[in-house]
Formats: sequence, C-alpha cells, structure tokens
Amino acid sequence: MLQLFQSFIGTGDQFLIGRFVCLMIALCVIIATCLCLFKKSRWKLHQIYFIAVFSMGLVFMCTLPPLSAPDEILHFTGAYALSNQMMGQSVRDEDGHVRIREEDEYLVNWPGDDDPCKATVLGQTLDRSVYEAMHEKGLFHATETGTSITLQQPVKTTPCAYLLPALGITLARLLKLSAVGLVLLGRFMNLLLFATLGAMTVRRTPIGKELFFAISLFPMTLELAGSYSYDSYIIALSFYLTAVILDLALAKPSTGITRKNVIELSALALLLSPCKMIYATLFLLCLLIPVQKWGARPWPKWILSVLLIGALIVGSILLVNFREVLRYVNASGVTQAPEFTSSGDVNTVKLHDLAELIHDRTLVFRIIRNTLQILGGQFLGTTVGMWLGAFDRGLATPVPMLVLFWTGTLLLAITGRREEPTLSIPRRVWMVLVFLLLGFILMVSMLLAYTPADTFYILGVQGRYFLPFLPVLLLAFRTPRLHRLRVIGRVGIGLDALLLSVMLLMDALVLLGCFLTVVQRA
Repeated sequence: MLQLFQSFIGTGDQFLIGRFVCLMIALCVIIATCLCLFKKSRWKLHQIYFIAVFSMGLVFMCTLPPLSAPDEILHFTGAYALSNQMMGQSVRDEDGHVRIREEDEYLVNWPGDDDPCKATVLGQTLDRSVYEAMHEKGLFHATETGTSITLQQPVKTTPCAYLLPALGITLARLLKLSAVGLVLLGRFMNLLLFATLGAMTVRRTPIGKELFFAISLFPMTLELAGSYSYDSYIIALSFYLTAVILDLALAKPSTGITRKNVIELSALALLLSPCKMIYATLFLLCLLIPVQKWGARPWPKWILSVLLIGALIVGSILLVNFREVLRYVNASGVTQAPEFTSSGDVNTVKLHDLAELIHDRTLVFRIIRNTLQILGGQFLGTTVGMWLGAFDRGLATPVPMLVLFWTGTLLLAITGRREEPTLSIPRRVWMVLVFLLLGFILMVSMLLAYTPADTFYILGVQGRYFLPFLPVLLLAFRTPRLHRLRVIGRVGIGLDALLLSVMLLMDALVLLGCFLTVVQRA
C-alpha cells in the first residue's frame, strides 16, 4: 500500500492520497460511533440503524463511482426522464431518446475512453482514470449549457421507484451542479429513502429487528442503496411490508385490524407490486393475520380487504406492466429474443416458453435443480456481495468474509429475545412456503424471459434478487429459547451488537479493498 501511494507523489494523482485518508477517517468514525451507541447509548435500535446504514451507504456511494452498480445507467435514465416531467420539459426527442443537459452527456458518453464514436458510460469500466475524471470535473459548477440526448433507454416500471432520485436530479439542475454533482445528489436521495424505510422497518417489526439490520449491512445491499437501482426501493419496501404484516399478525389479540391498517397495506400494494411483479407474492404473508382481528362479524370485512388489496395489486401490475405480462404468458412457442452477431447481423435466439413448460410438466423442476447445482454457490455469494459493481471480479468480498456475513446473519435470525412473540408452527410453515413460491416464480420468470431453449439452467438470476424476501425464510426459524446466547459473558456488549459491529468492520475492509483495486488499475 505504501509503495502504491509513493508512486502518486509528484503526479497529478496526489489527490488520491487525500481521498484514501478521508475514506479511512470516515470509516473509523462510523465504526467507533456505532460501537459507542451499541454499548453505552440509550438510543433505540432503529435510530442506530439509520445512522449506521445511512453513513456506511454514503461512504459506499462516494467510493464506488457513479453508474457502476448493476444496470444503474438504465435506472439513472429513468430517473432523468421523470425529472424532465417534474420540470415541465419535453421528456424525449422526436426519435424517442431521453433528453438530458449537454453537461450530463459527460456521464453517458464519457470522453475518458478517447473514442468519440463510442458511447462509454462513466463507471462502466473502473480504473484510476474514473477517479481522476470525477476530480477534474468537480461537483458544483456546470461548464456546458444546452441540451443533448442519451441513447440509453429506461426500465419500464412505476414512476414511484424513481421519485426520490428524480427529485435529486431536479434539485441539481436547478442549482446548476456539474454532471458529477448531479449524479451523486440523485444517489444520495435514493440512499436517504432506503435508510428511512429501513429504520421504519426495524422500529415496526415485533421480531427480527437485528436480522433486517444485518441484511442491510451486506455490501451488495449498501451498494444498491447508494445507487440509482430500483432494487434499493424494492428491498426497502419489501422489508417494511414484511414488518407491517408481522406486526399485525403478532400483536396482542385485543389489537384489531383498523381501516388505517387496510389503507397502509393498500398503499404498499400500489407502491411495490408494479415495480417488479414477482414481489407482489409477499402479500400472501397477509394470511398470517388471524381473521378474528377484523372484529365483530370478521369474514365480510376480511373478504372485502382481500378483494381490495388483490384488485390494487392486479390493477397496478396491468396498468404499468401489461406488455411484460403478455411476454411471460405467451404460450405460442415462438418467443424469441434478437441478438447481434460479431459481424453486426441480427440473430434470433429462441427462448424457453410457456407452451414447452405445459407440455413437459417436470421440465421446469429439472432446470431449477440444474441451476441450483451449477449456480447455487454463486447465489449465496452474490446475495452478500461476492462481486460488486457490474459483477467486477476485482471488486470482491473475500470468501472468509462471505462466510462470516452468513454466519452472523443466521445467528441473529434464530436467536430471539425472551420478550418477543413466538411464531406458531403453521405460521412458520407458511412463511417457508411463501419464500419457496416466490423463489419458484423468480426462477420461472427468468427462464421464460432470458434463457435460450438449448440451455438447461436458468440465466440472469443474481443473488440480489433474493434480498427482498430473505428475511421471510430466516425468521421462520427464529426461537426465543436461544435468548441466552445473546449475552456474552462480561464483555458488556450483546451478541447482536457484536455481530453487527463485526459486519460494519467487514464492510469497511471490503470498501478499502475496492478502492485500492481501482486506483491500481492504469
């Protein structure tokens, strides 16, 4: 490390030394503050959660360059399009391309690749030149005026997923910040939303507060939280939905379901379901709530509530994703996806389709089995953050840390508190079934949408897709009988605080490793 930074002395890259020192100081302050809050402070866990996740996410956001997260450029384009609407400007040009400031063309057609004919996205390839470019550009002053376009096309989803990032972009445009300032302010707003919803989750859930905290400290989760990815929005909303349902299901019998509760679940249905359709399956957890909680003559009220929430889920999905629905239910056997050959010719690739699965009813199970055998270890690793960025093998979480992250999370999942309500066996079984059903739907959807017919394992599935519903499975094995494991001798700190502190330390080490890897790349 010393030799690395000695090589910067006398060059234009000396600012990287200061950047590294600032990173070290920030990480030390965050870890020391959280340790003090865990050990001596009377702050509640949801307050510590907000400080820990927001501050660590902020460091991730500033260290991993903009638009380097998985599919982040597509989500950035979607947020920019919504910002155009907020400002009353034309969203697209006559060719259907999203309009952007000429200043911001720097992000989607980065001149650092020295190829004016190639539209390279800033952060698409991570090396020292990206940090140099961001340093030279600065944050506060736009140097170009006028409008331009981006050839990137946004993901088709609900505008709610991009509301906070779009507000950040709009504010940056009004303040005339540089392209780098604009992209960071939008990221900041998405991180703020994630940390706020996460803190609400920890405060609301009657069980597993530390589990939600631990999953939020996965390097993959922190990277997504501080990016434009709508996975940040989906994970945070899914966590909060799970917490709300558990609260309603496990509250004292005297606490009934009110109109306010039904409205809250309805709002979550509208916000979550159309963003990524498969996660609407989480609303099956509502069956954990006893019918008797609907008060006198509960069945009519229960049926009306189910019909209302179900109609909102189906209606919002069809309104936003009608074409995607048709794509998945196509049973014609001719589903195809265009690809380009090396010579530039268009080649069509036949995908697996619904007709094939209906004809051979065991095919999907055989393919899922093959997928878990081939990629199961990768799923476990990428859920935590085995590779960060766009699957950059250099930005890696070491295997021992992956094991420690999973071990700590499992311990926090199963060791309940004595005062916590206990899940009955039928409820535990139902939670496991919901997890398996959601996983099955995820696999089938990626089979139909991305997997060629001559491939017998599923392509396109990544560990981050399991994050929104991972707590559902782990909480099913929670037991207050192991509460004694939570106290560690005379250390003066509980097991939960110790494990969460270790996770924060590992996040710091992962981030330092990523930074040093990038700056060593010429």
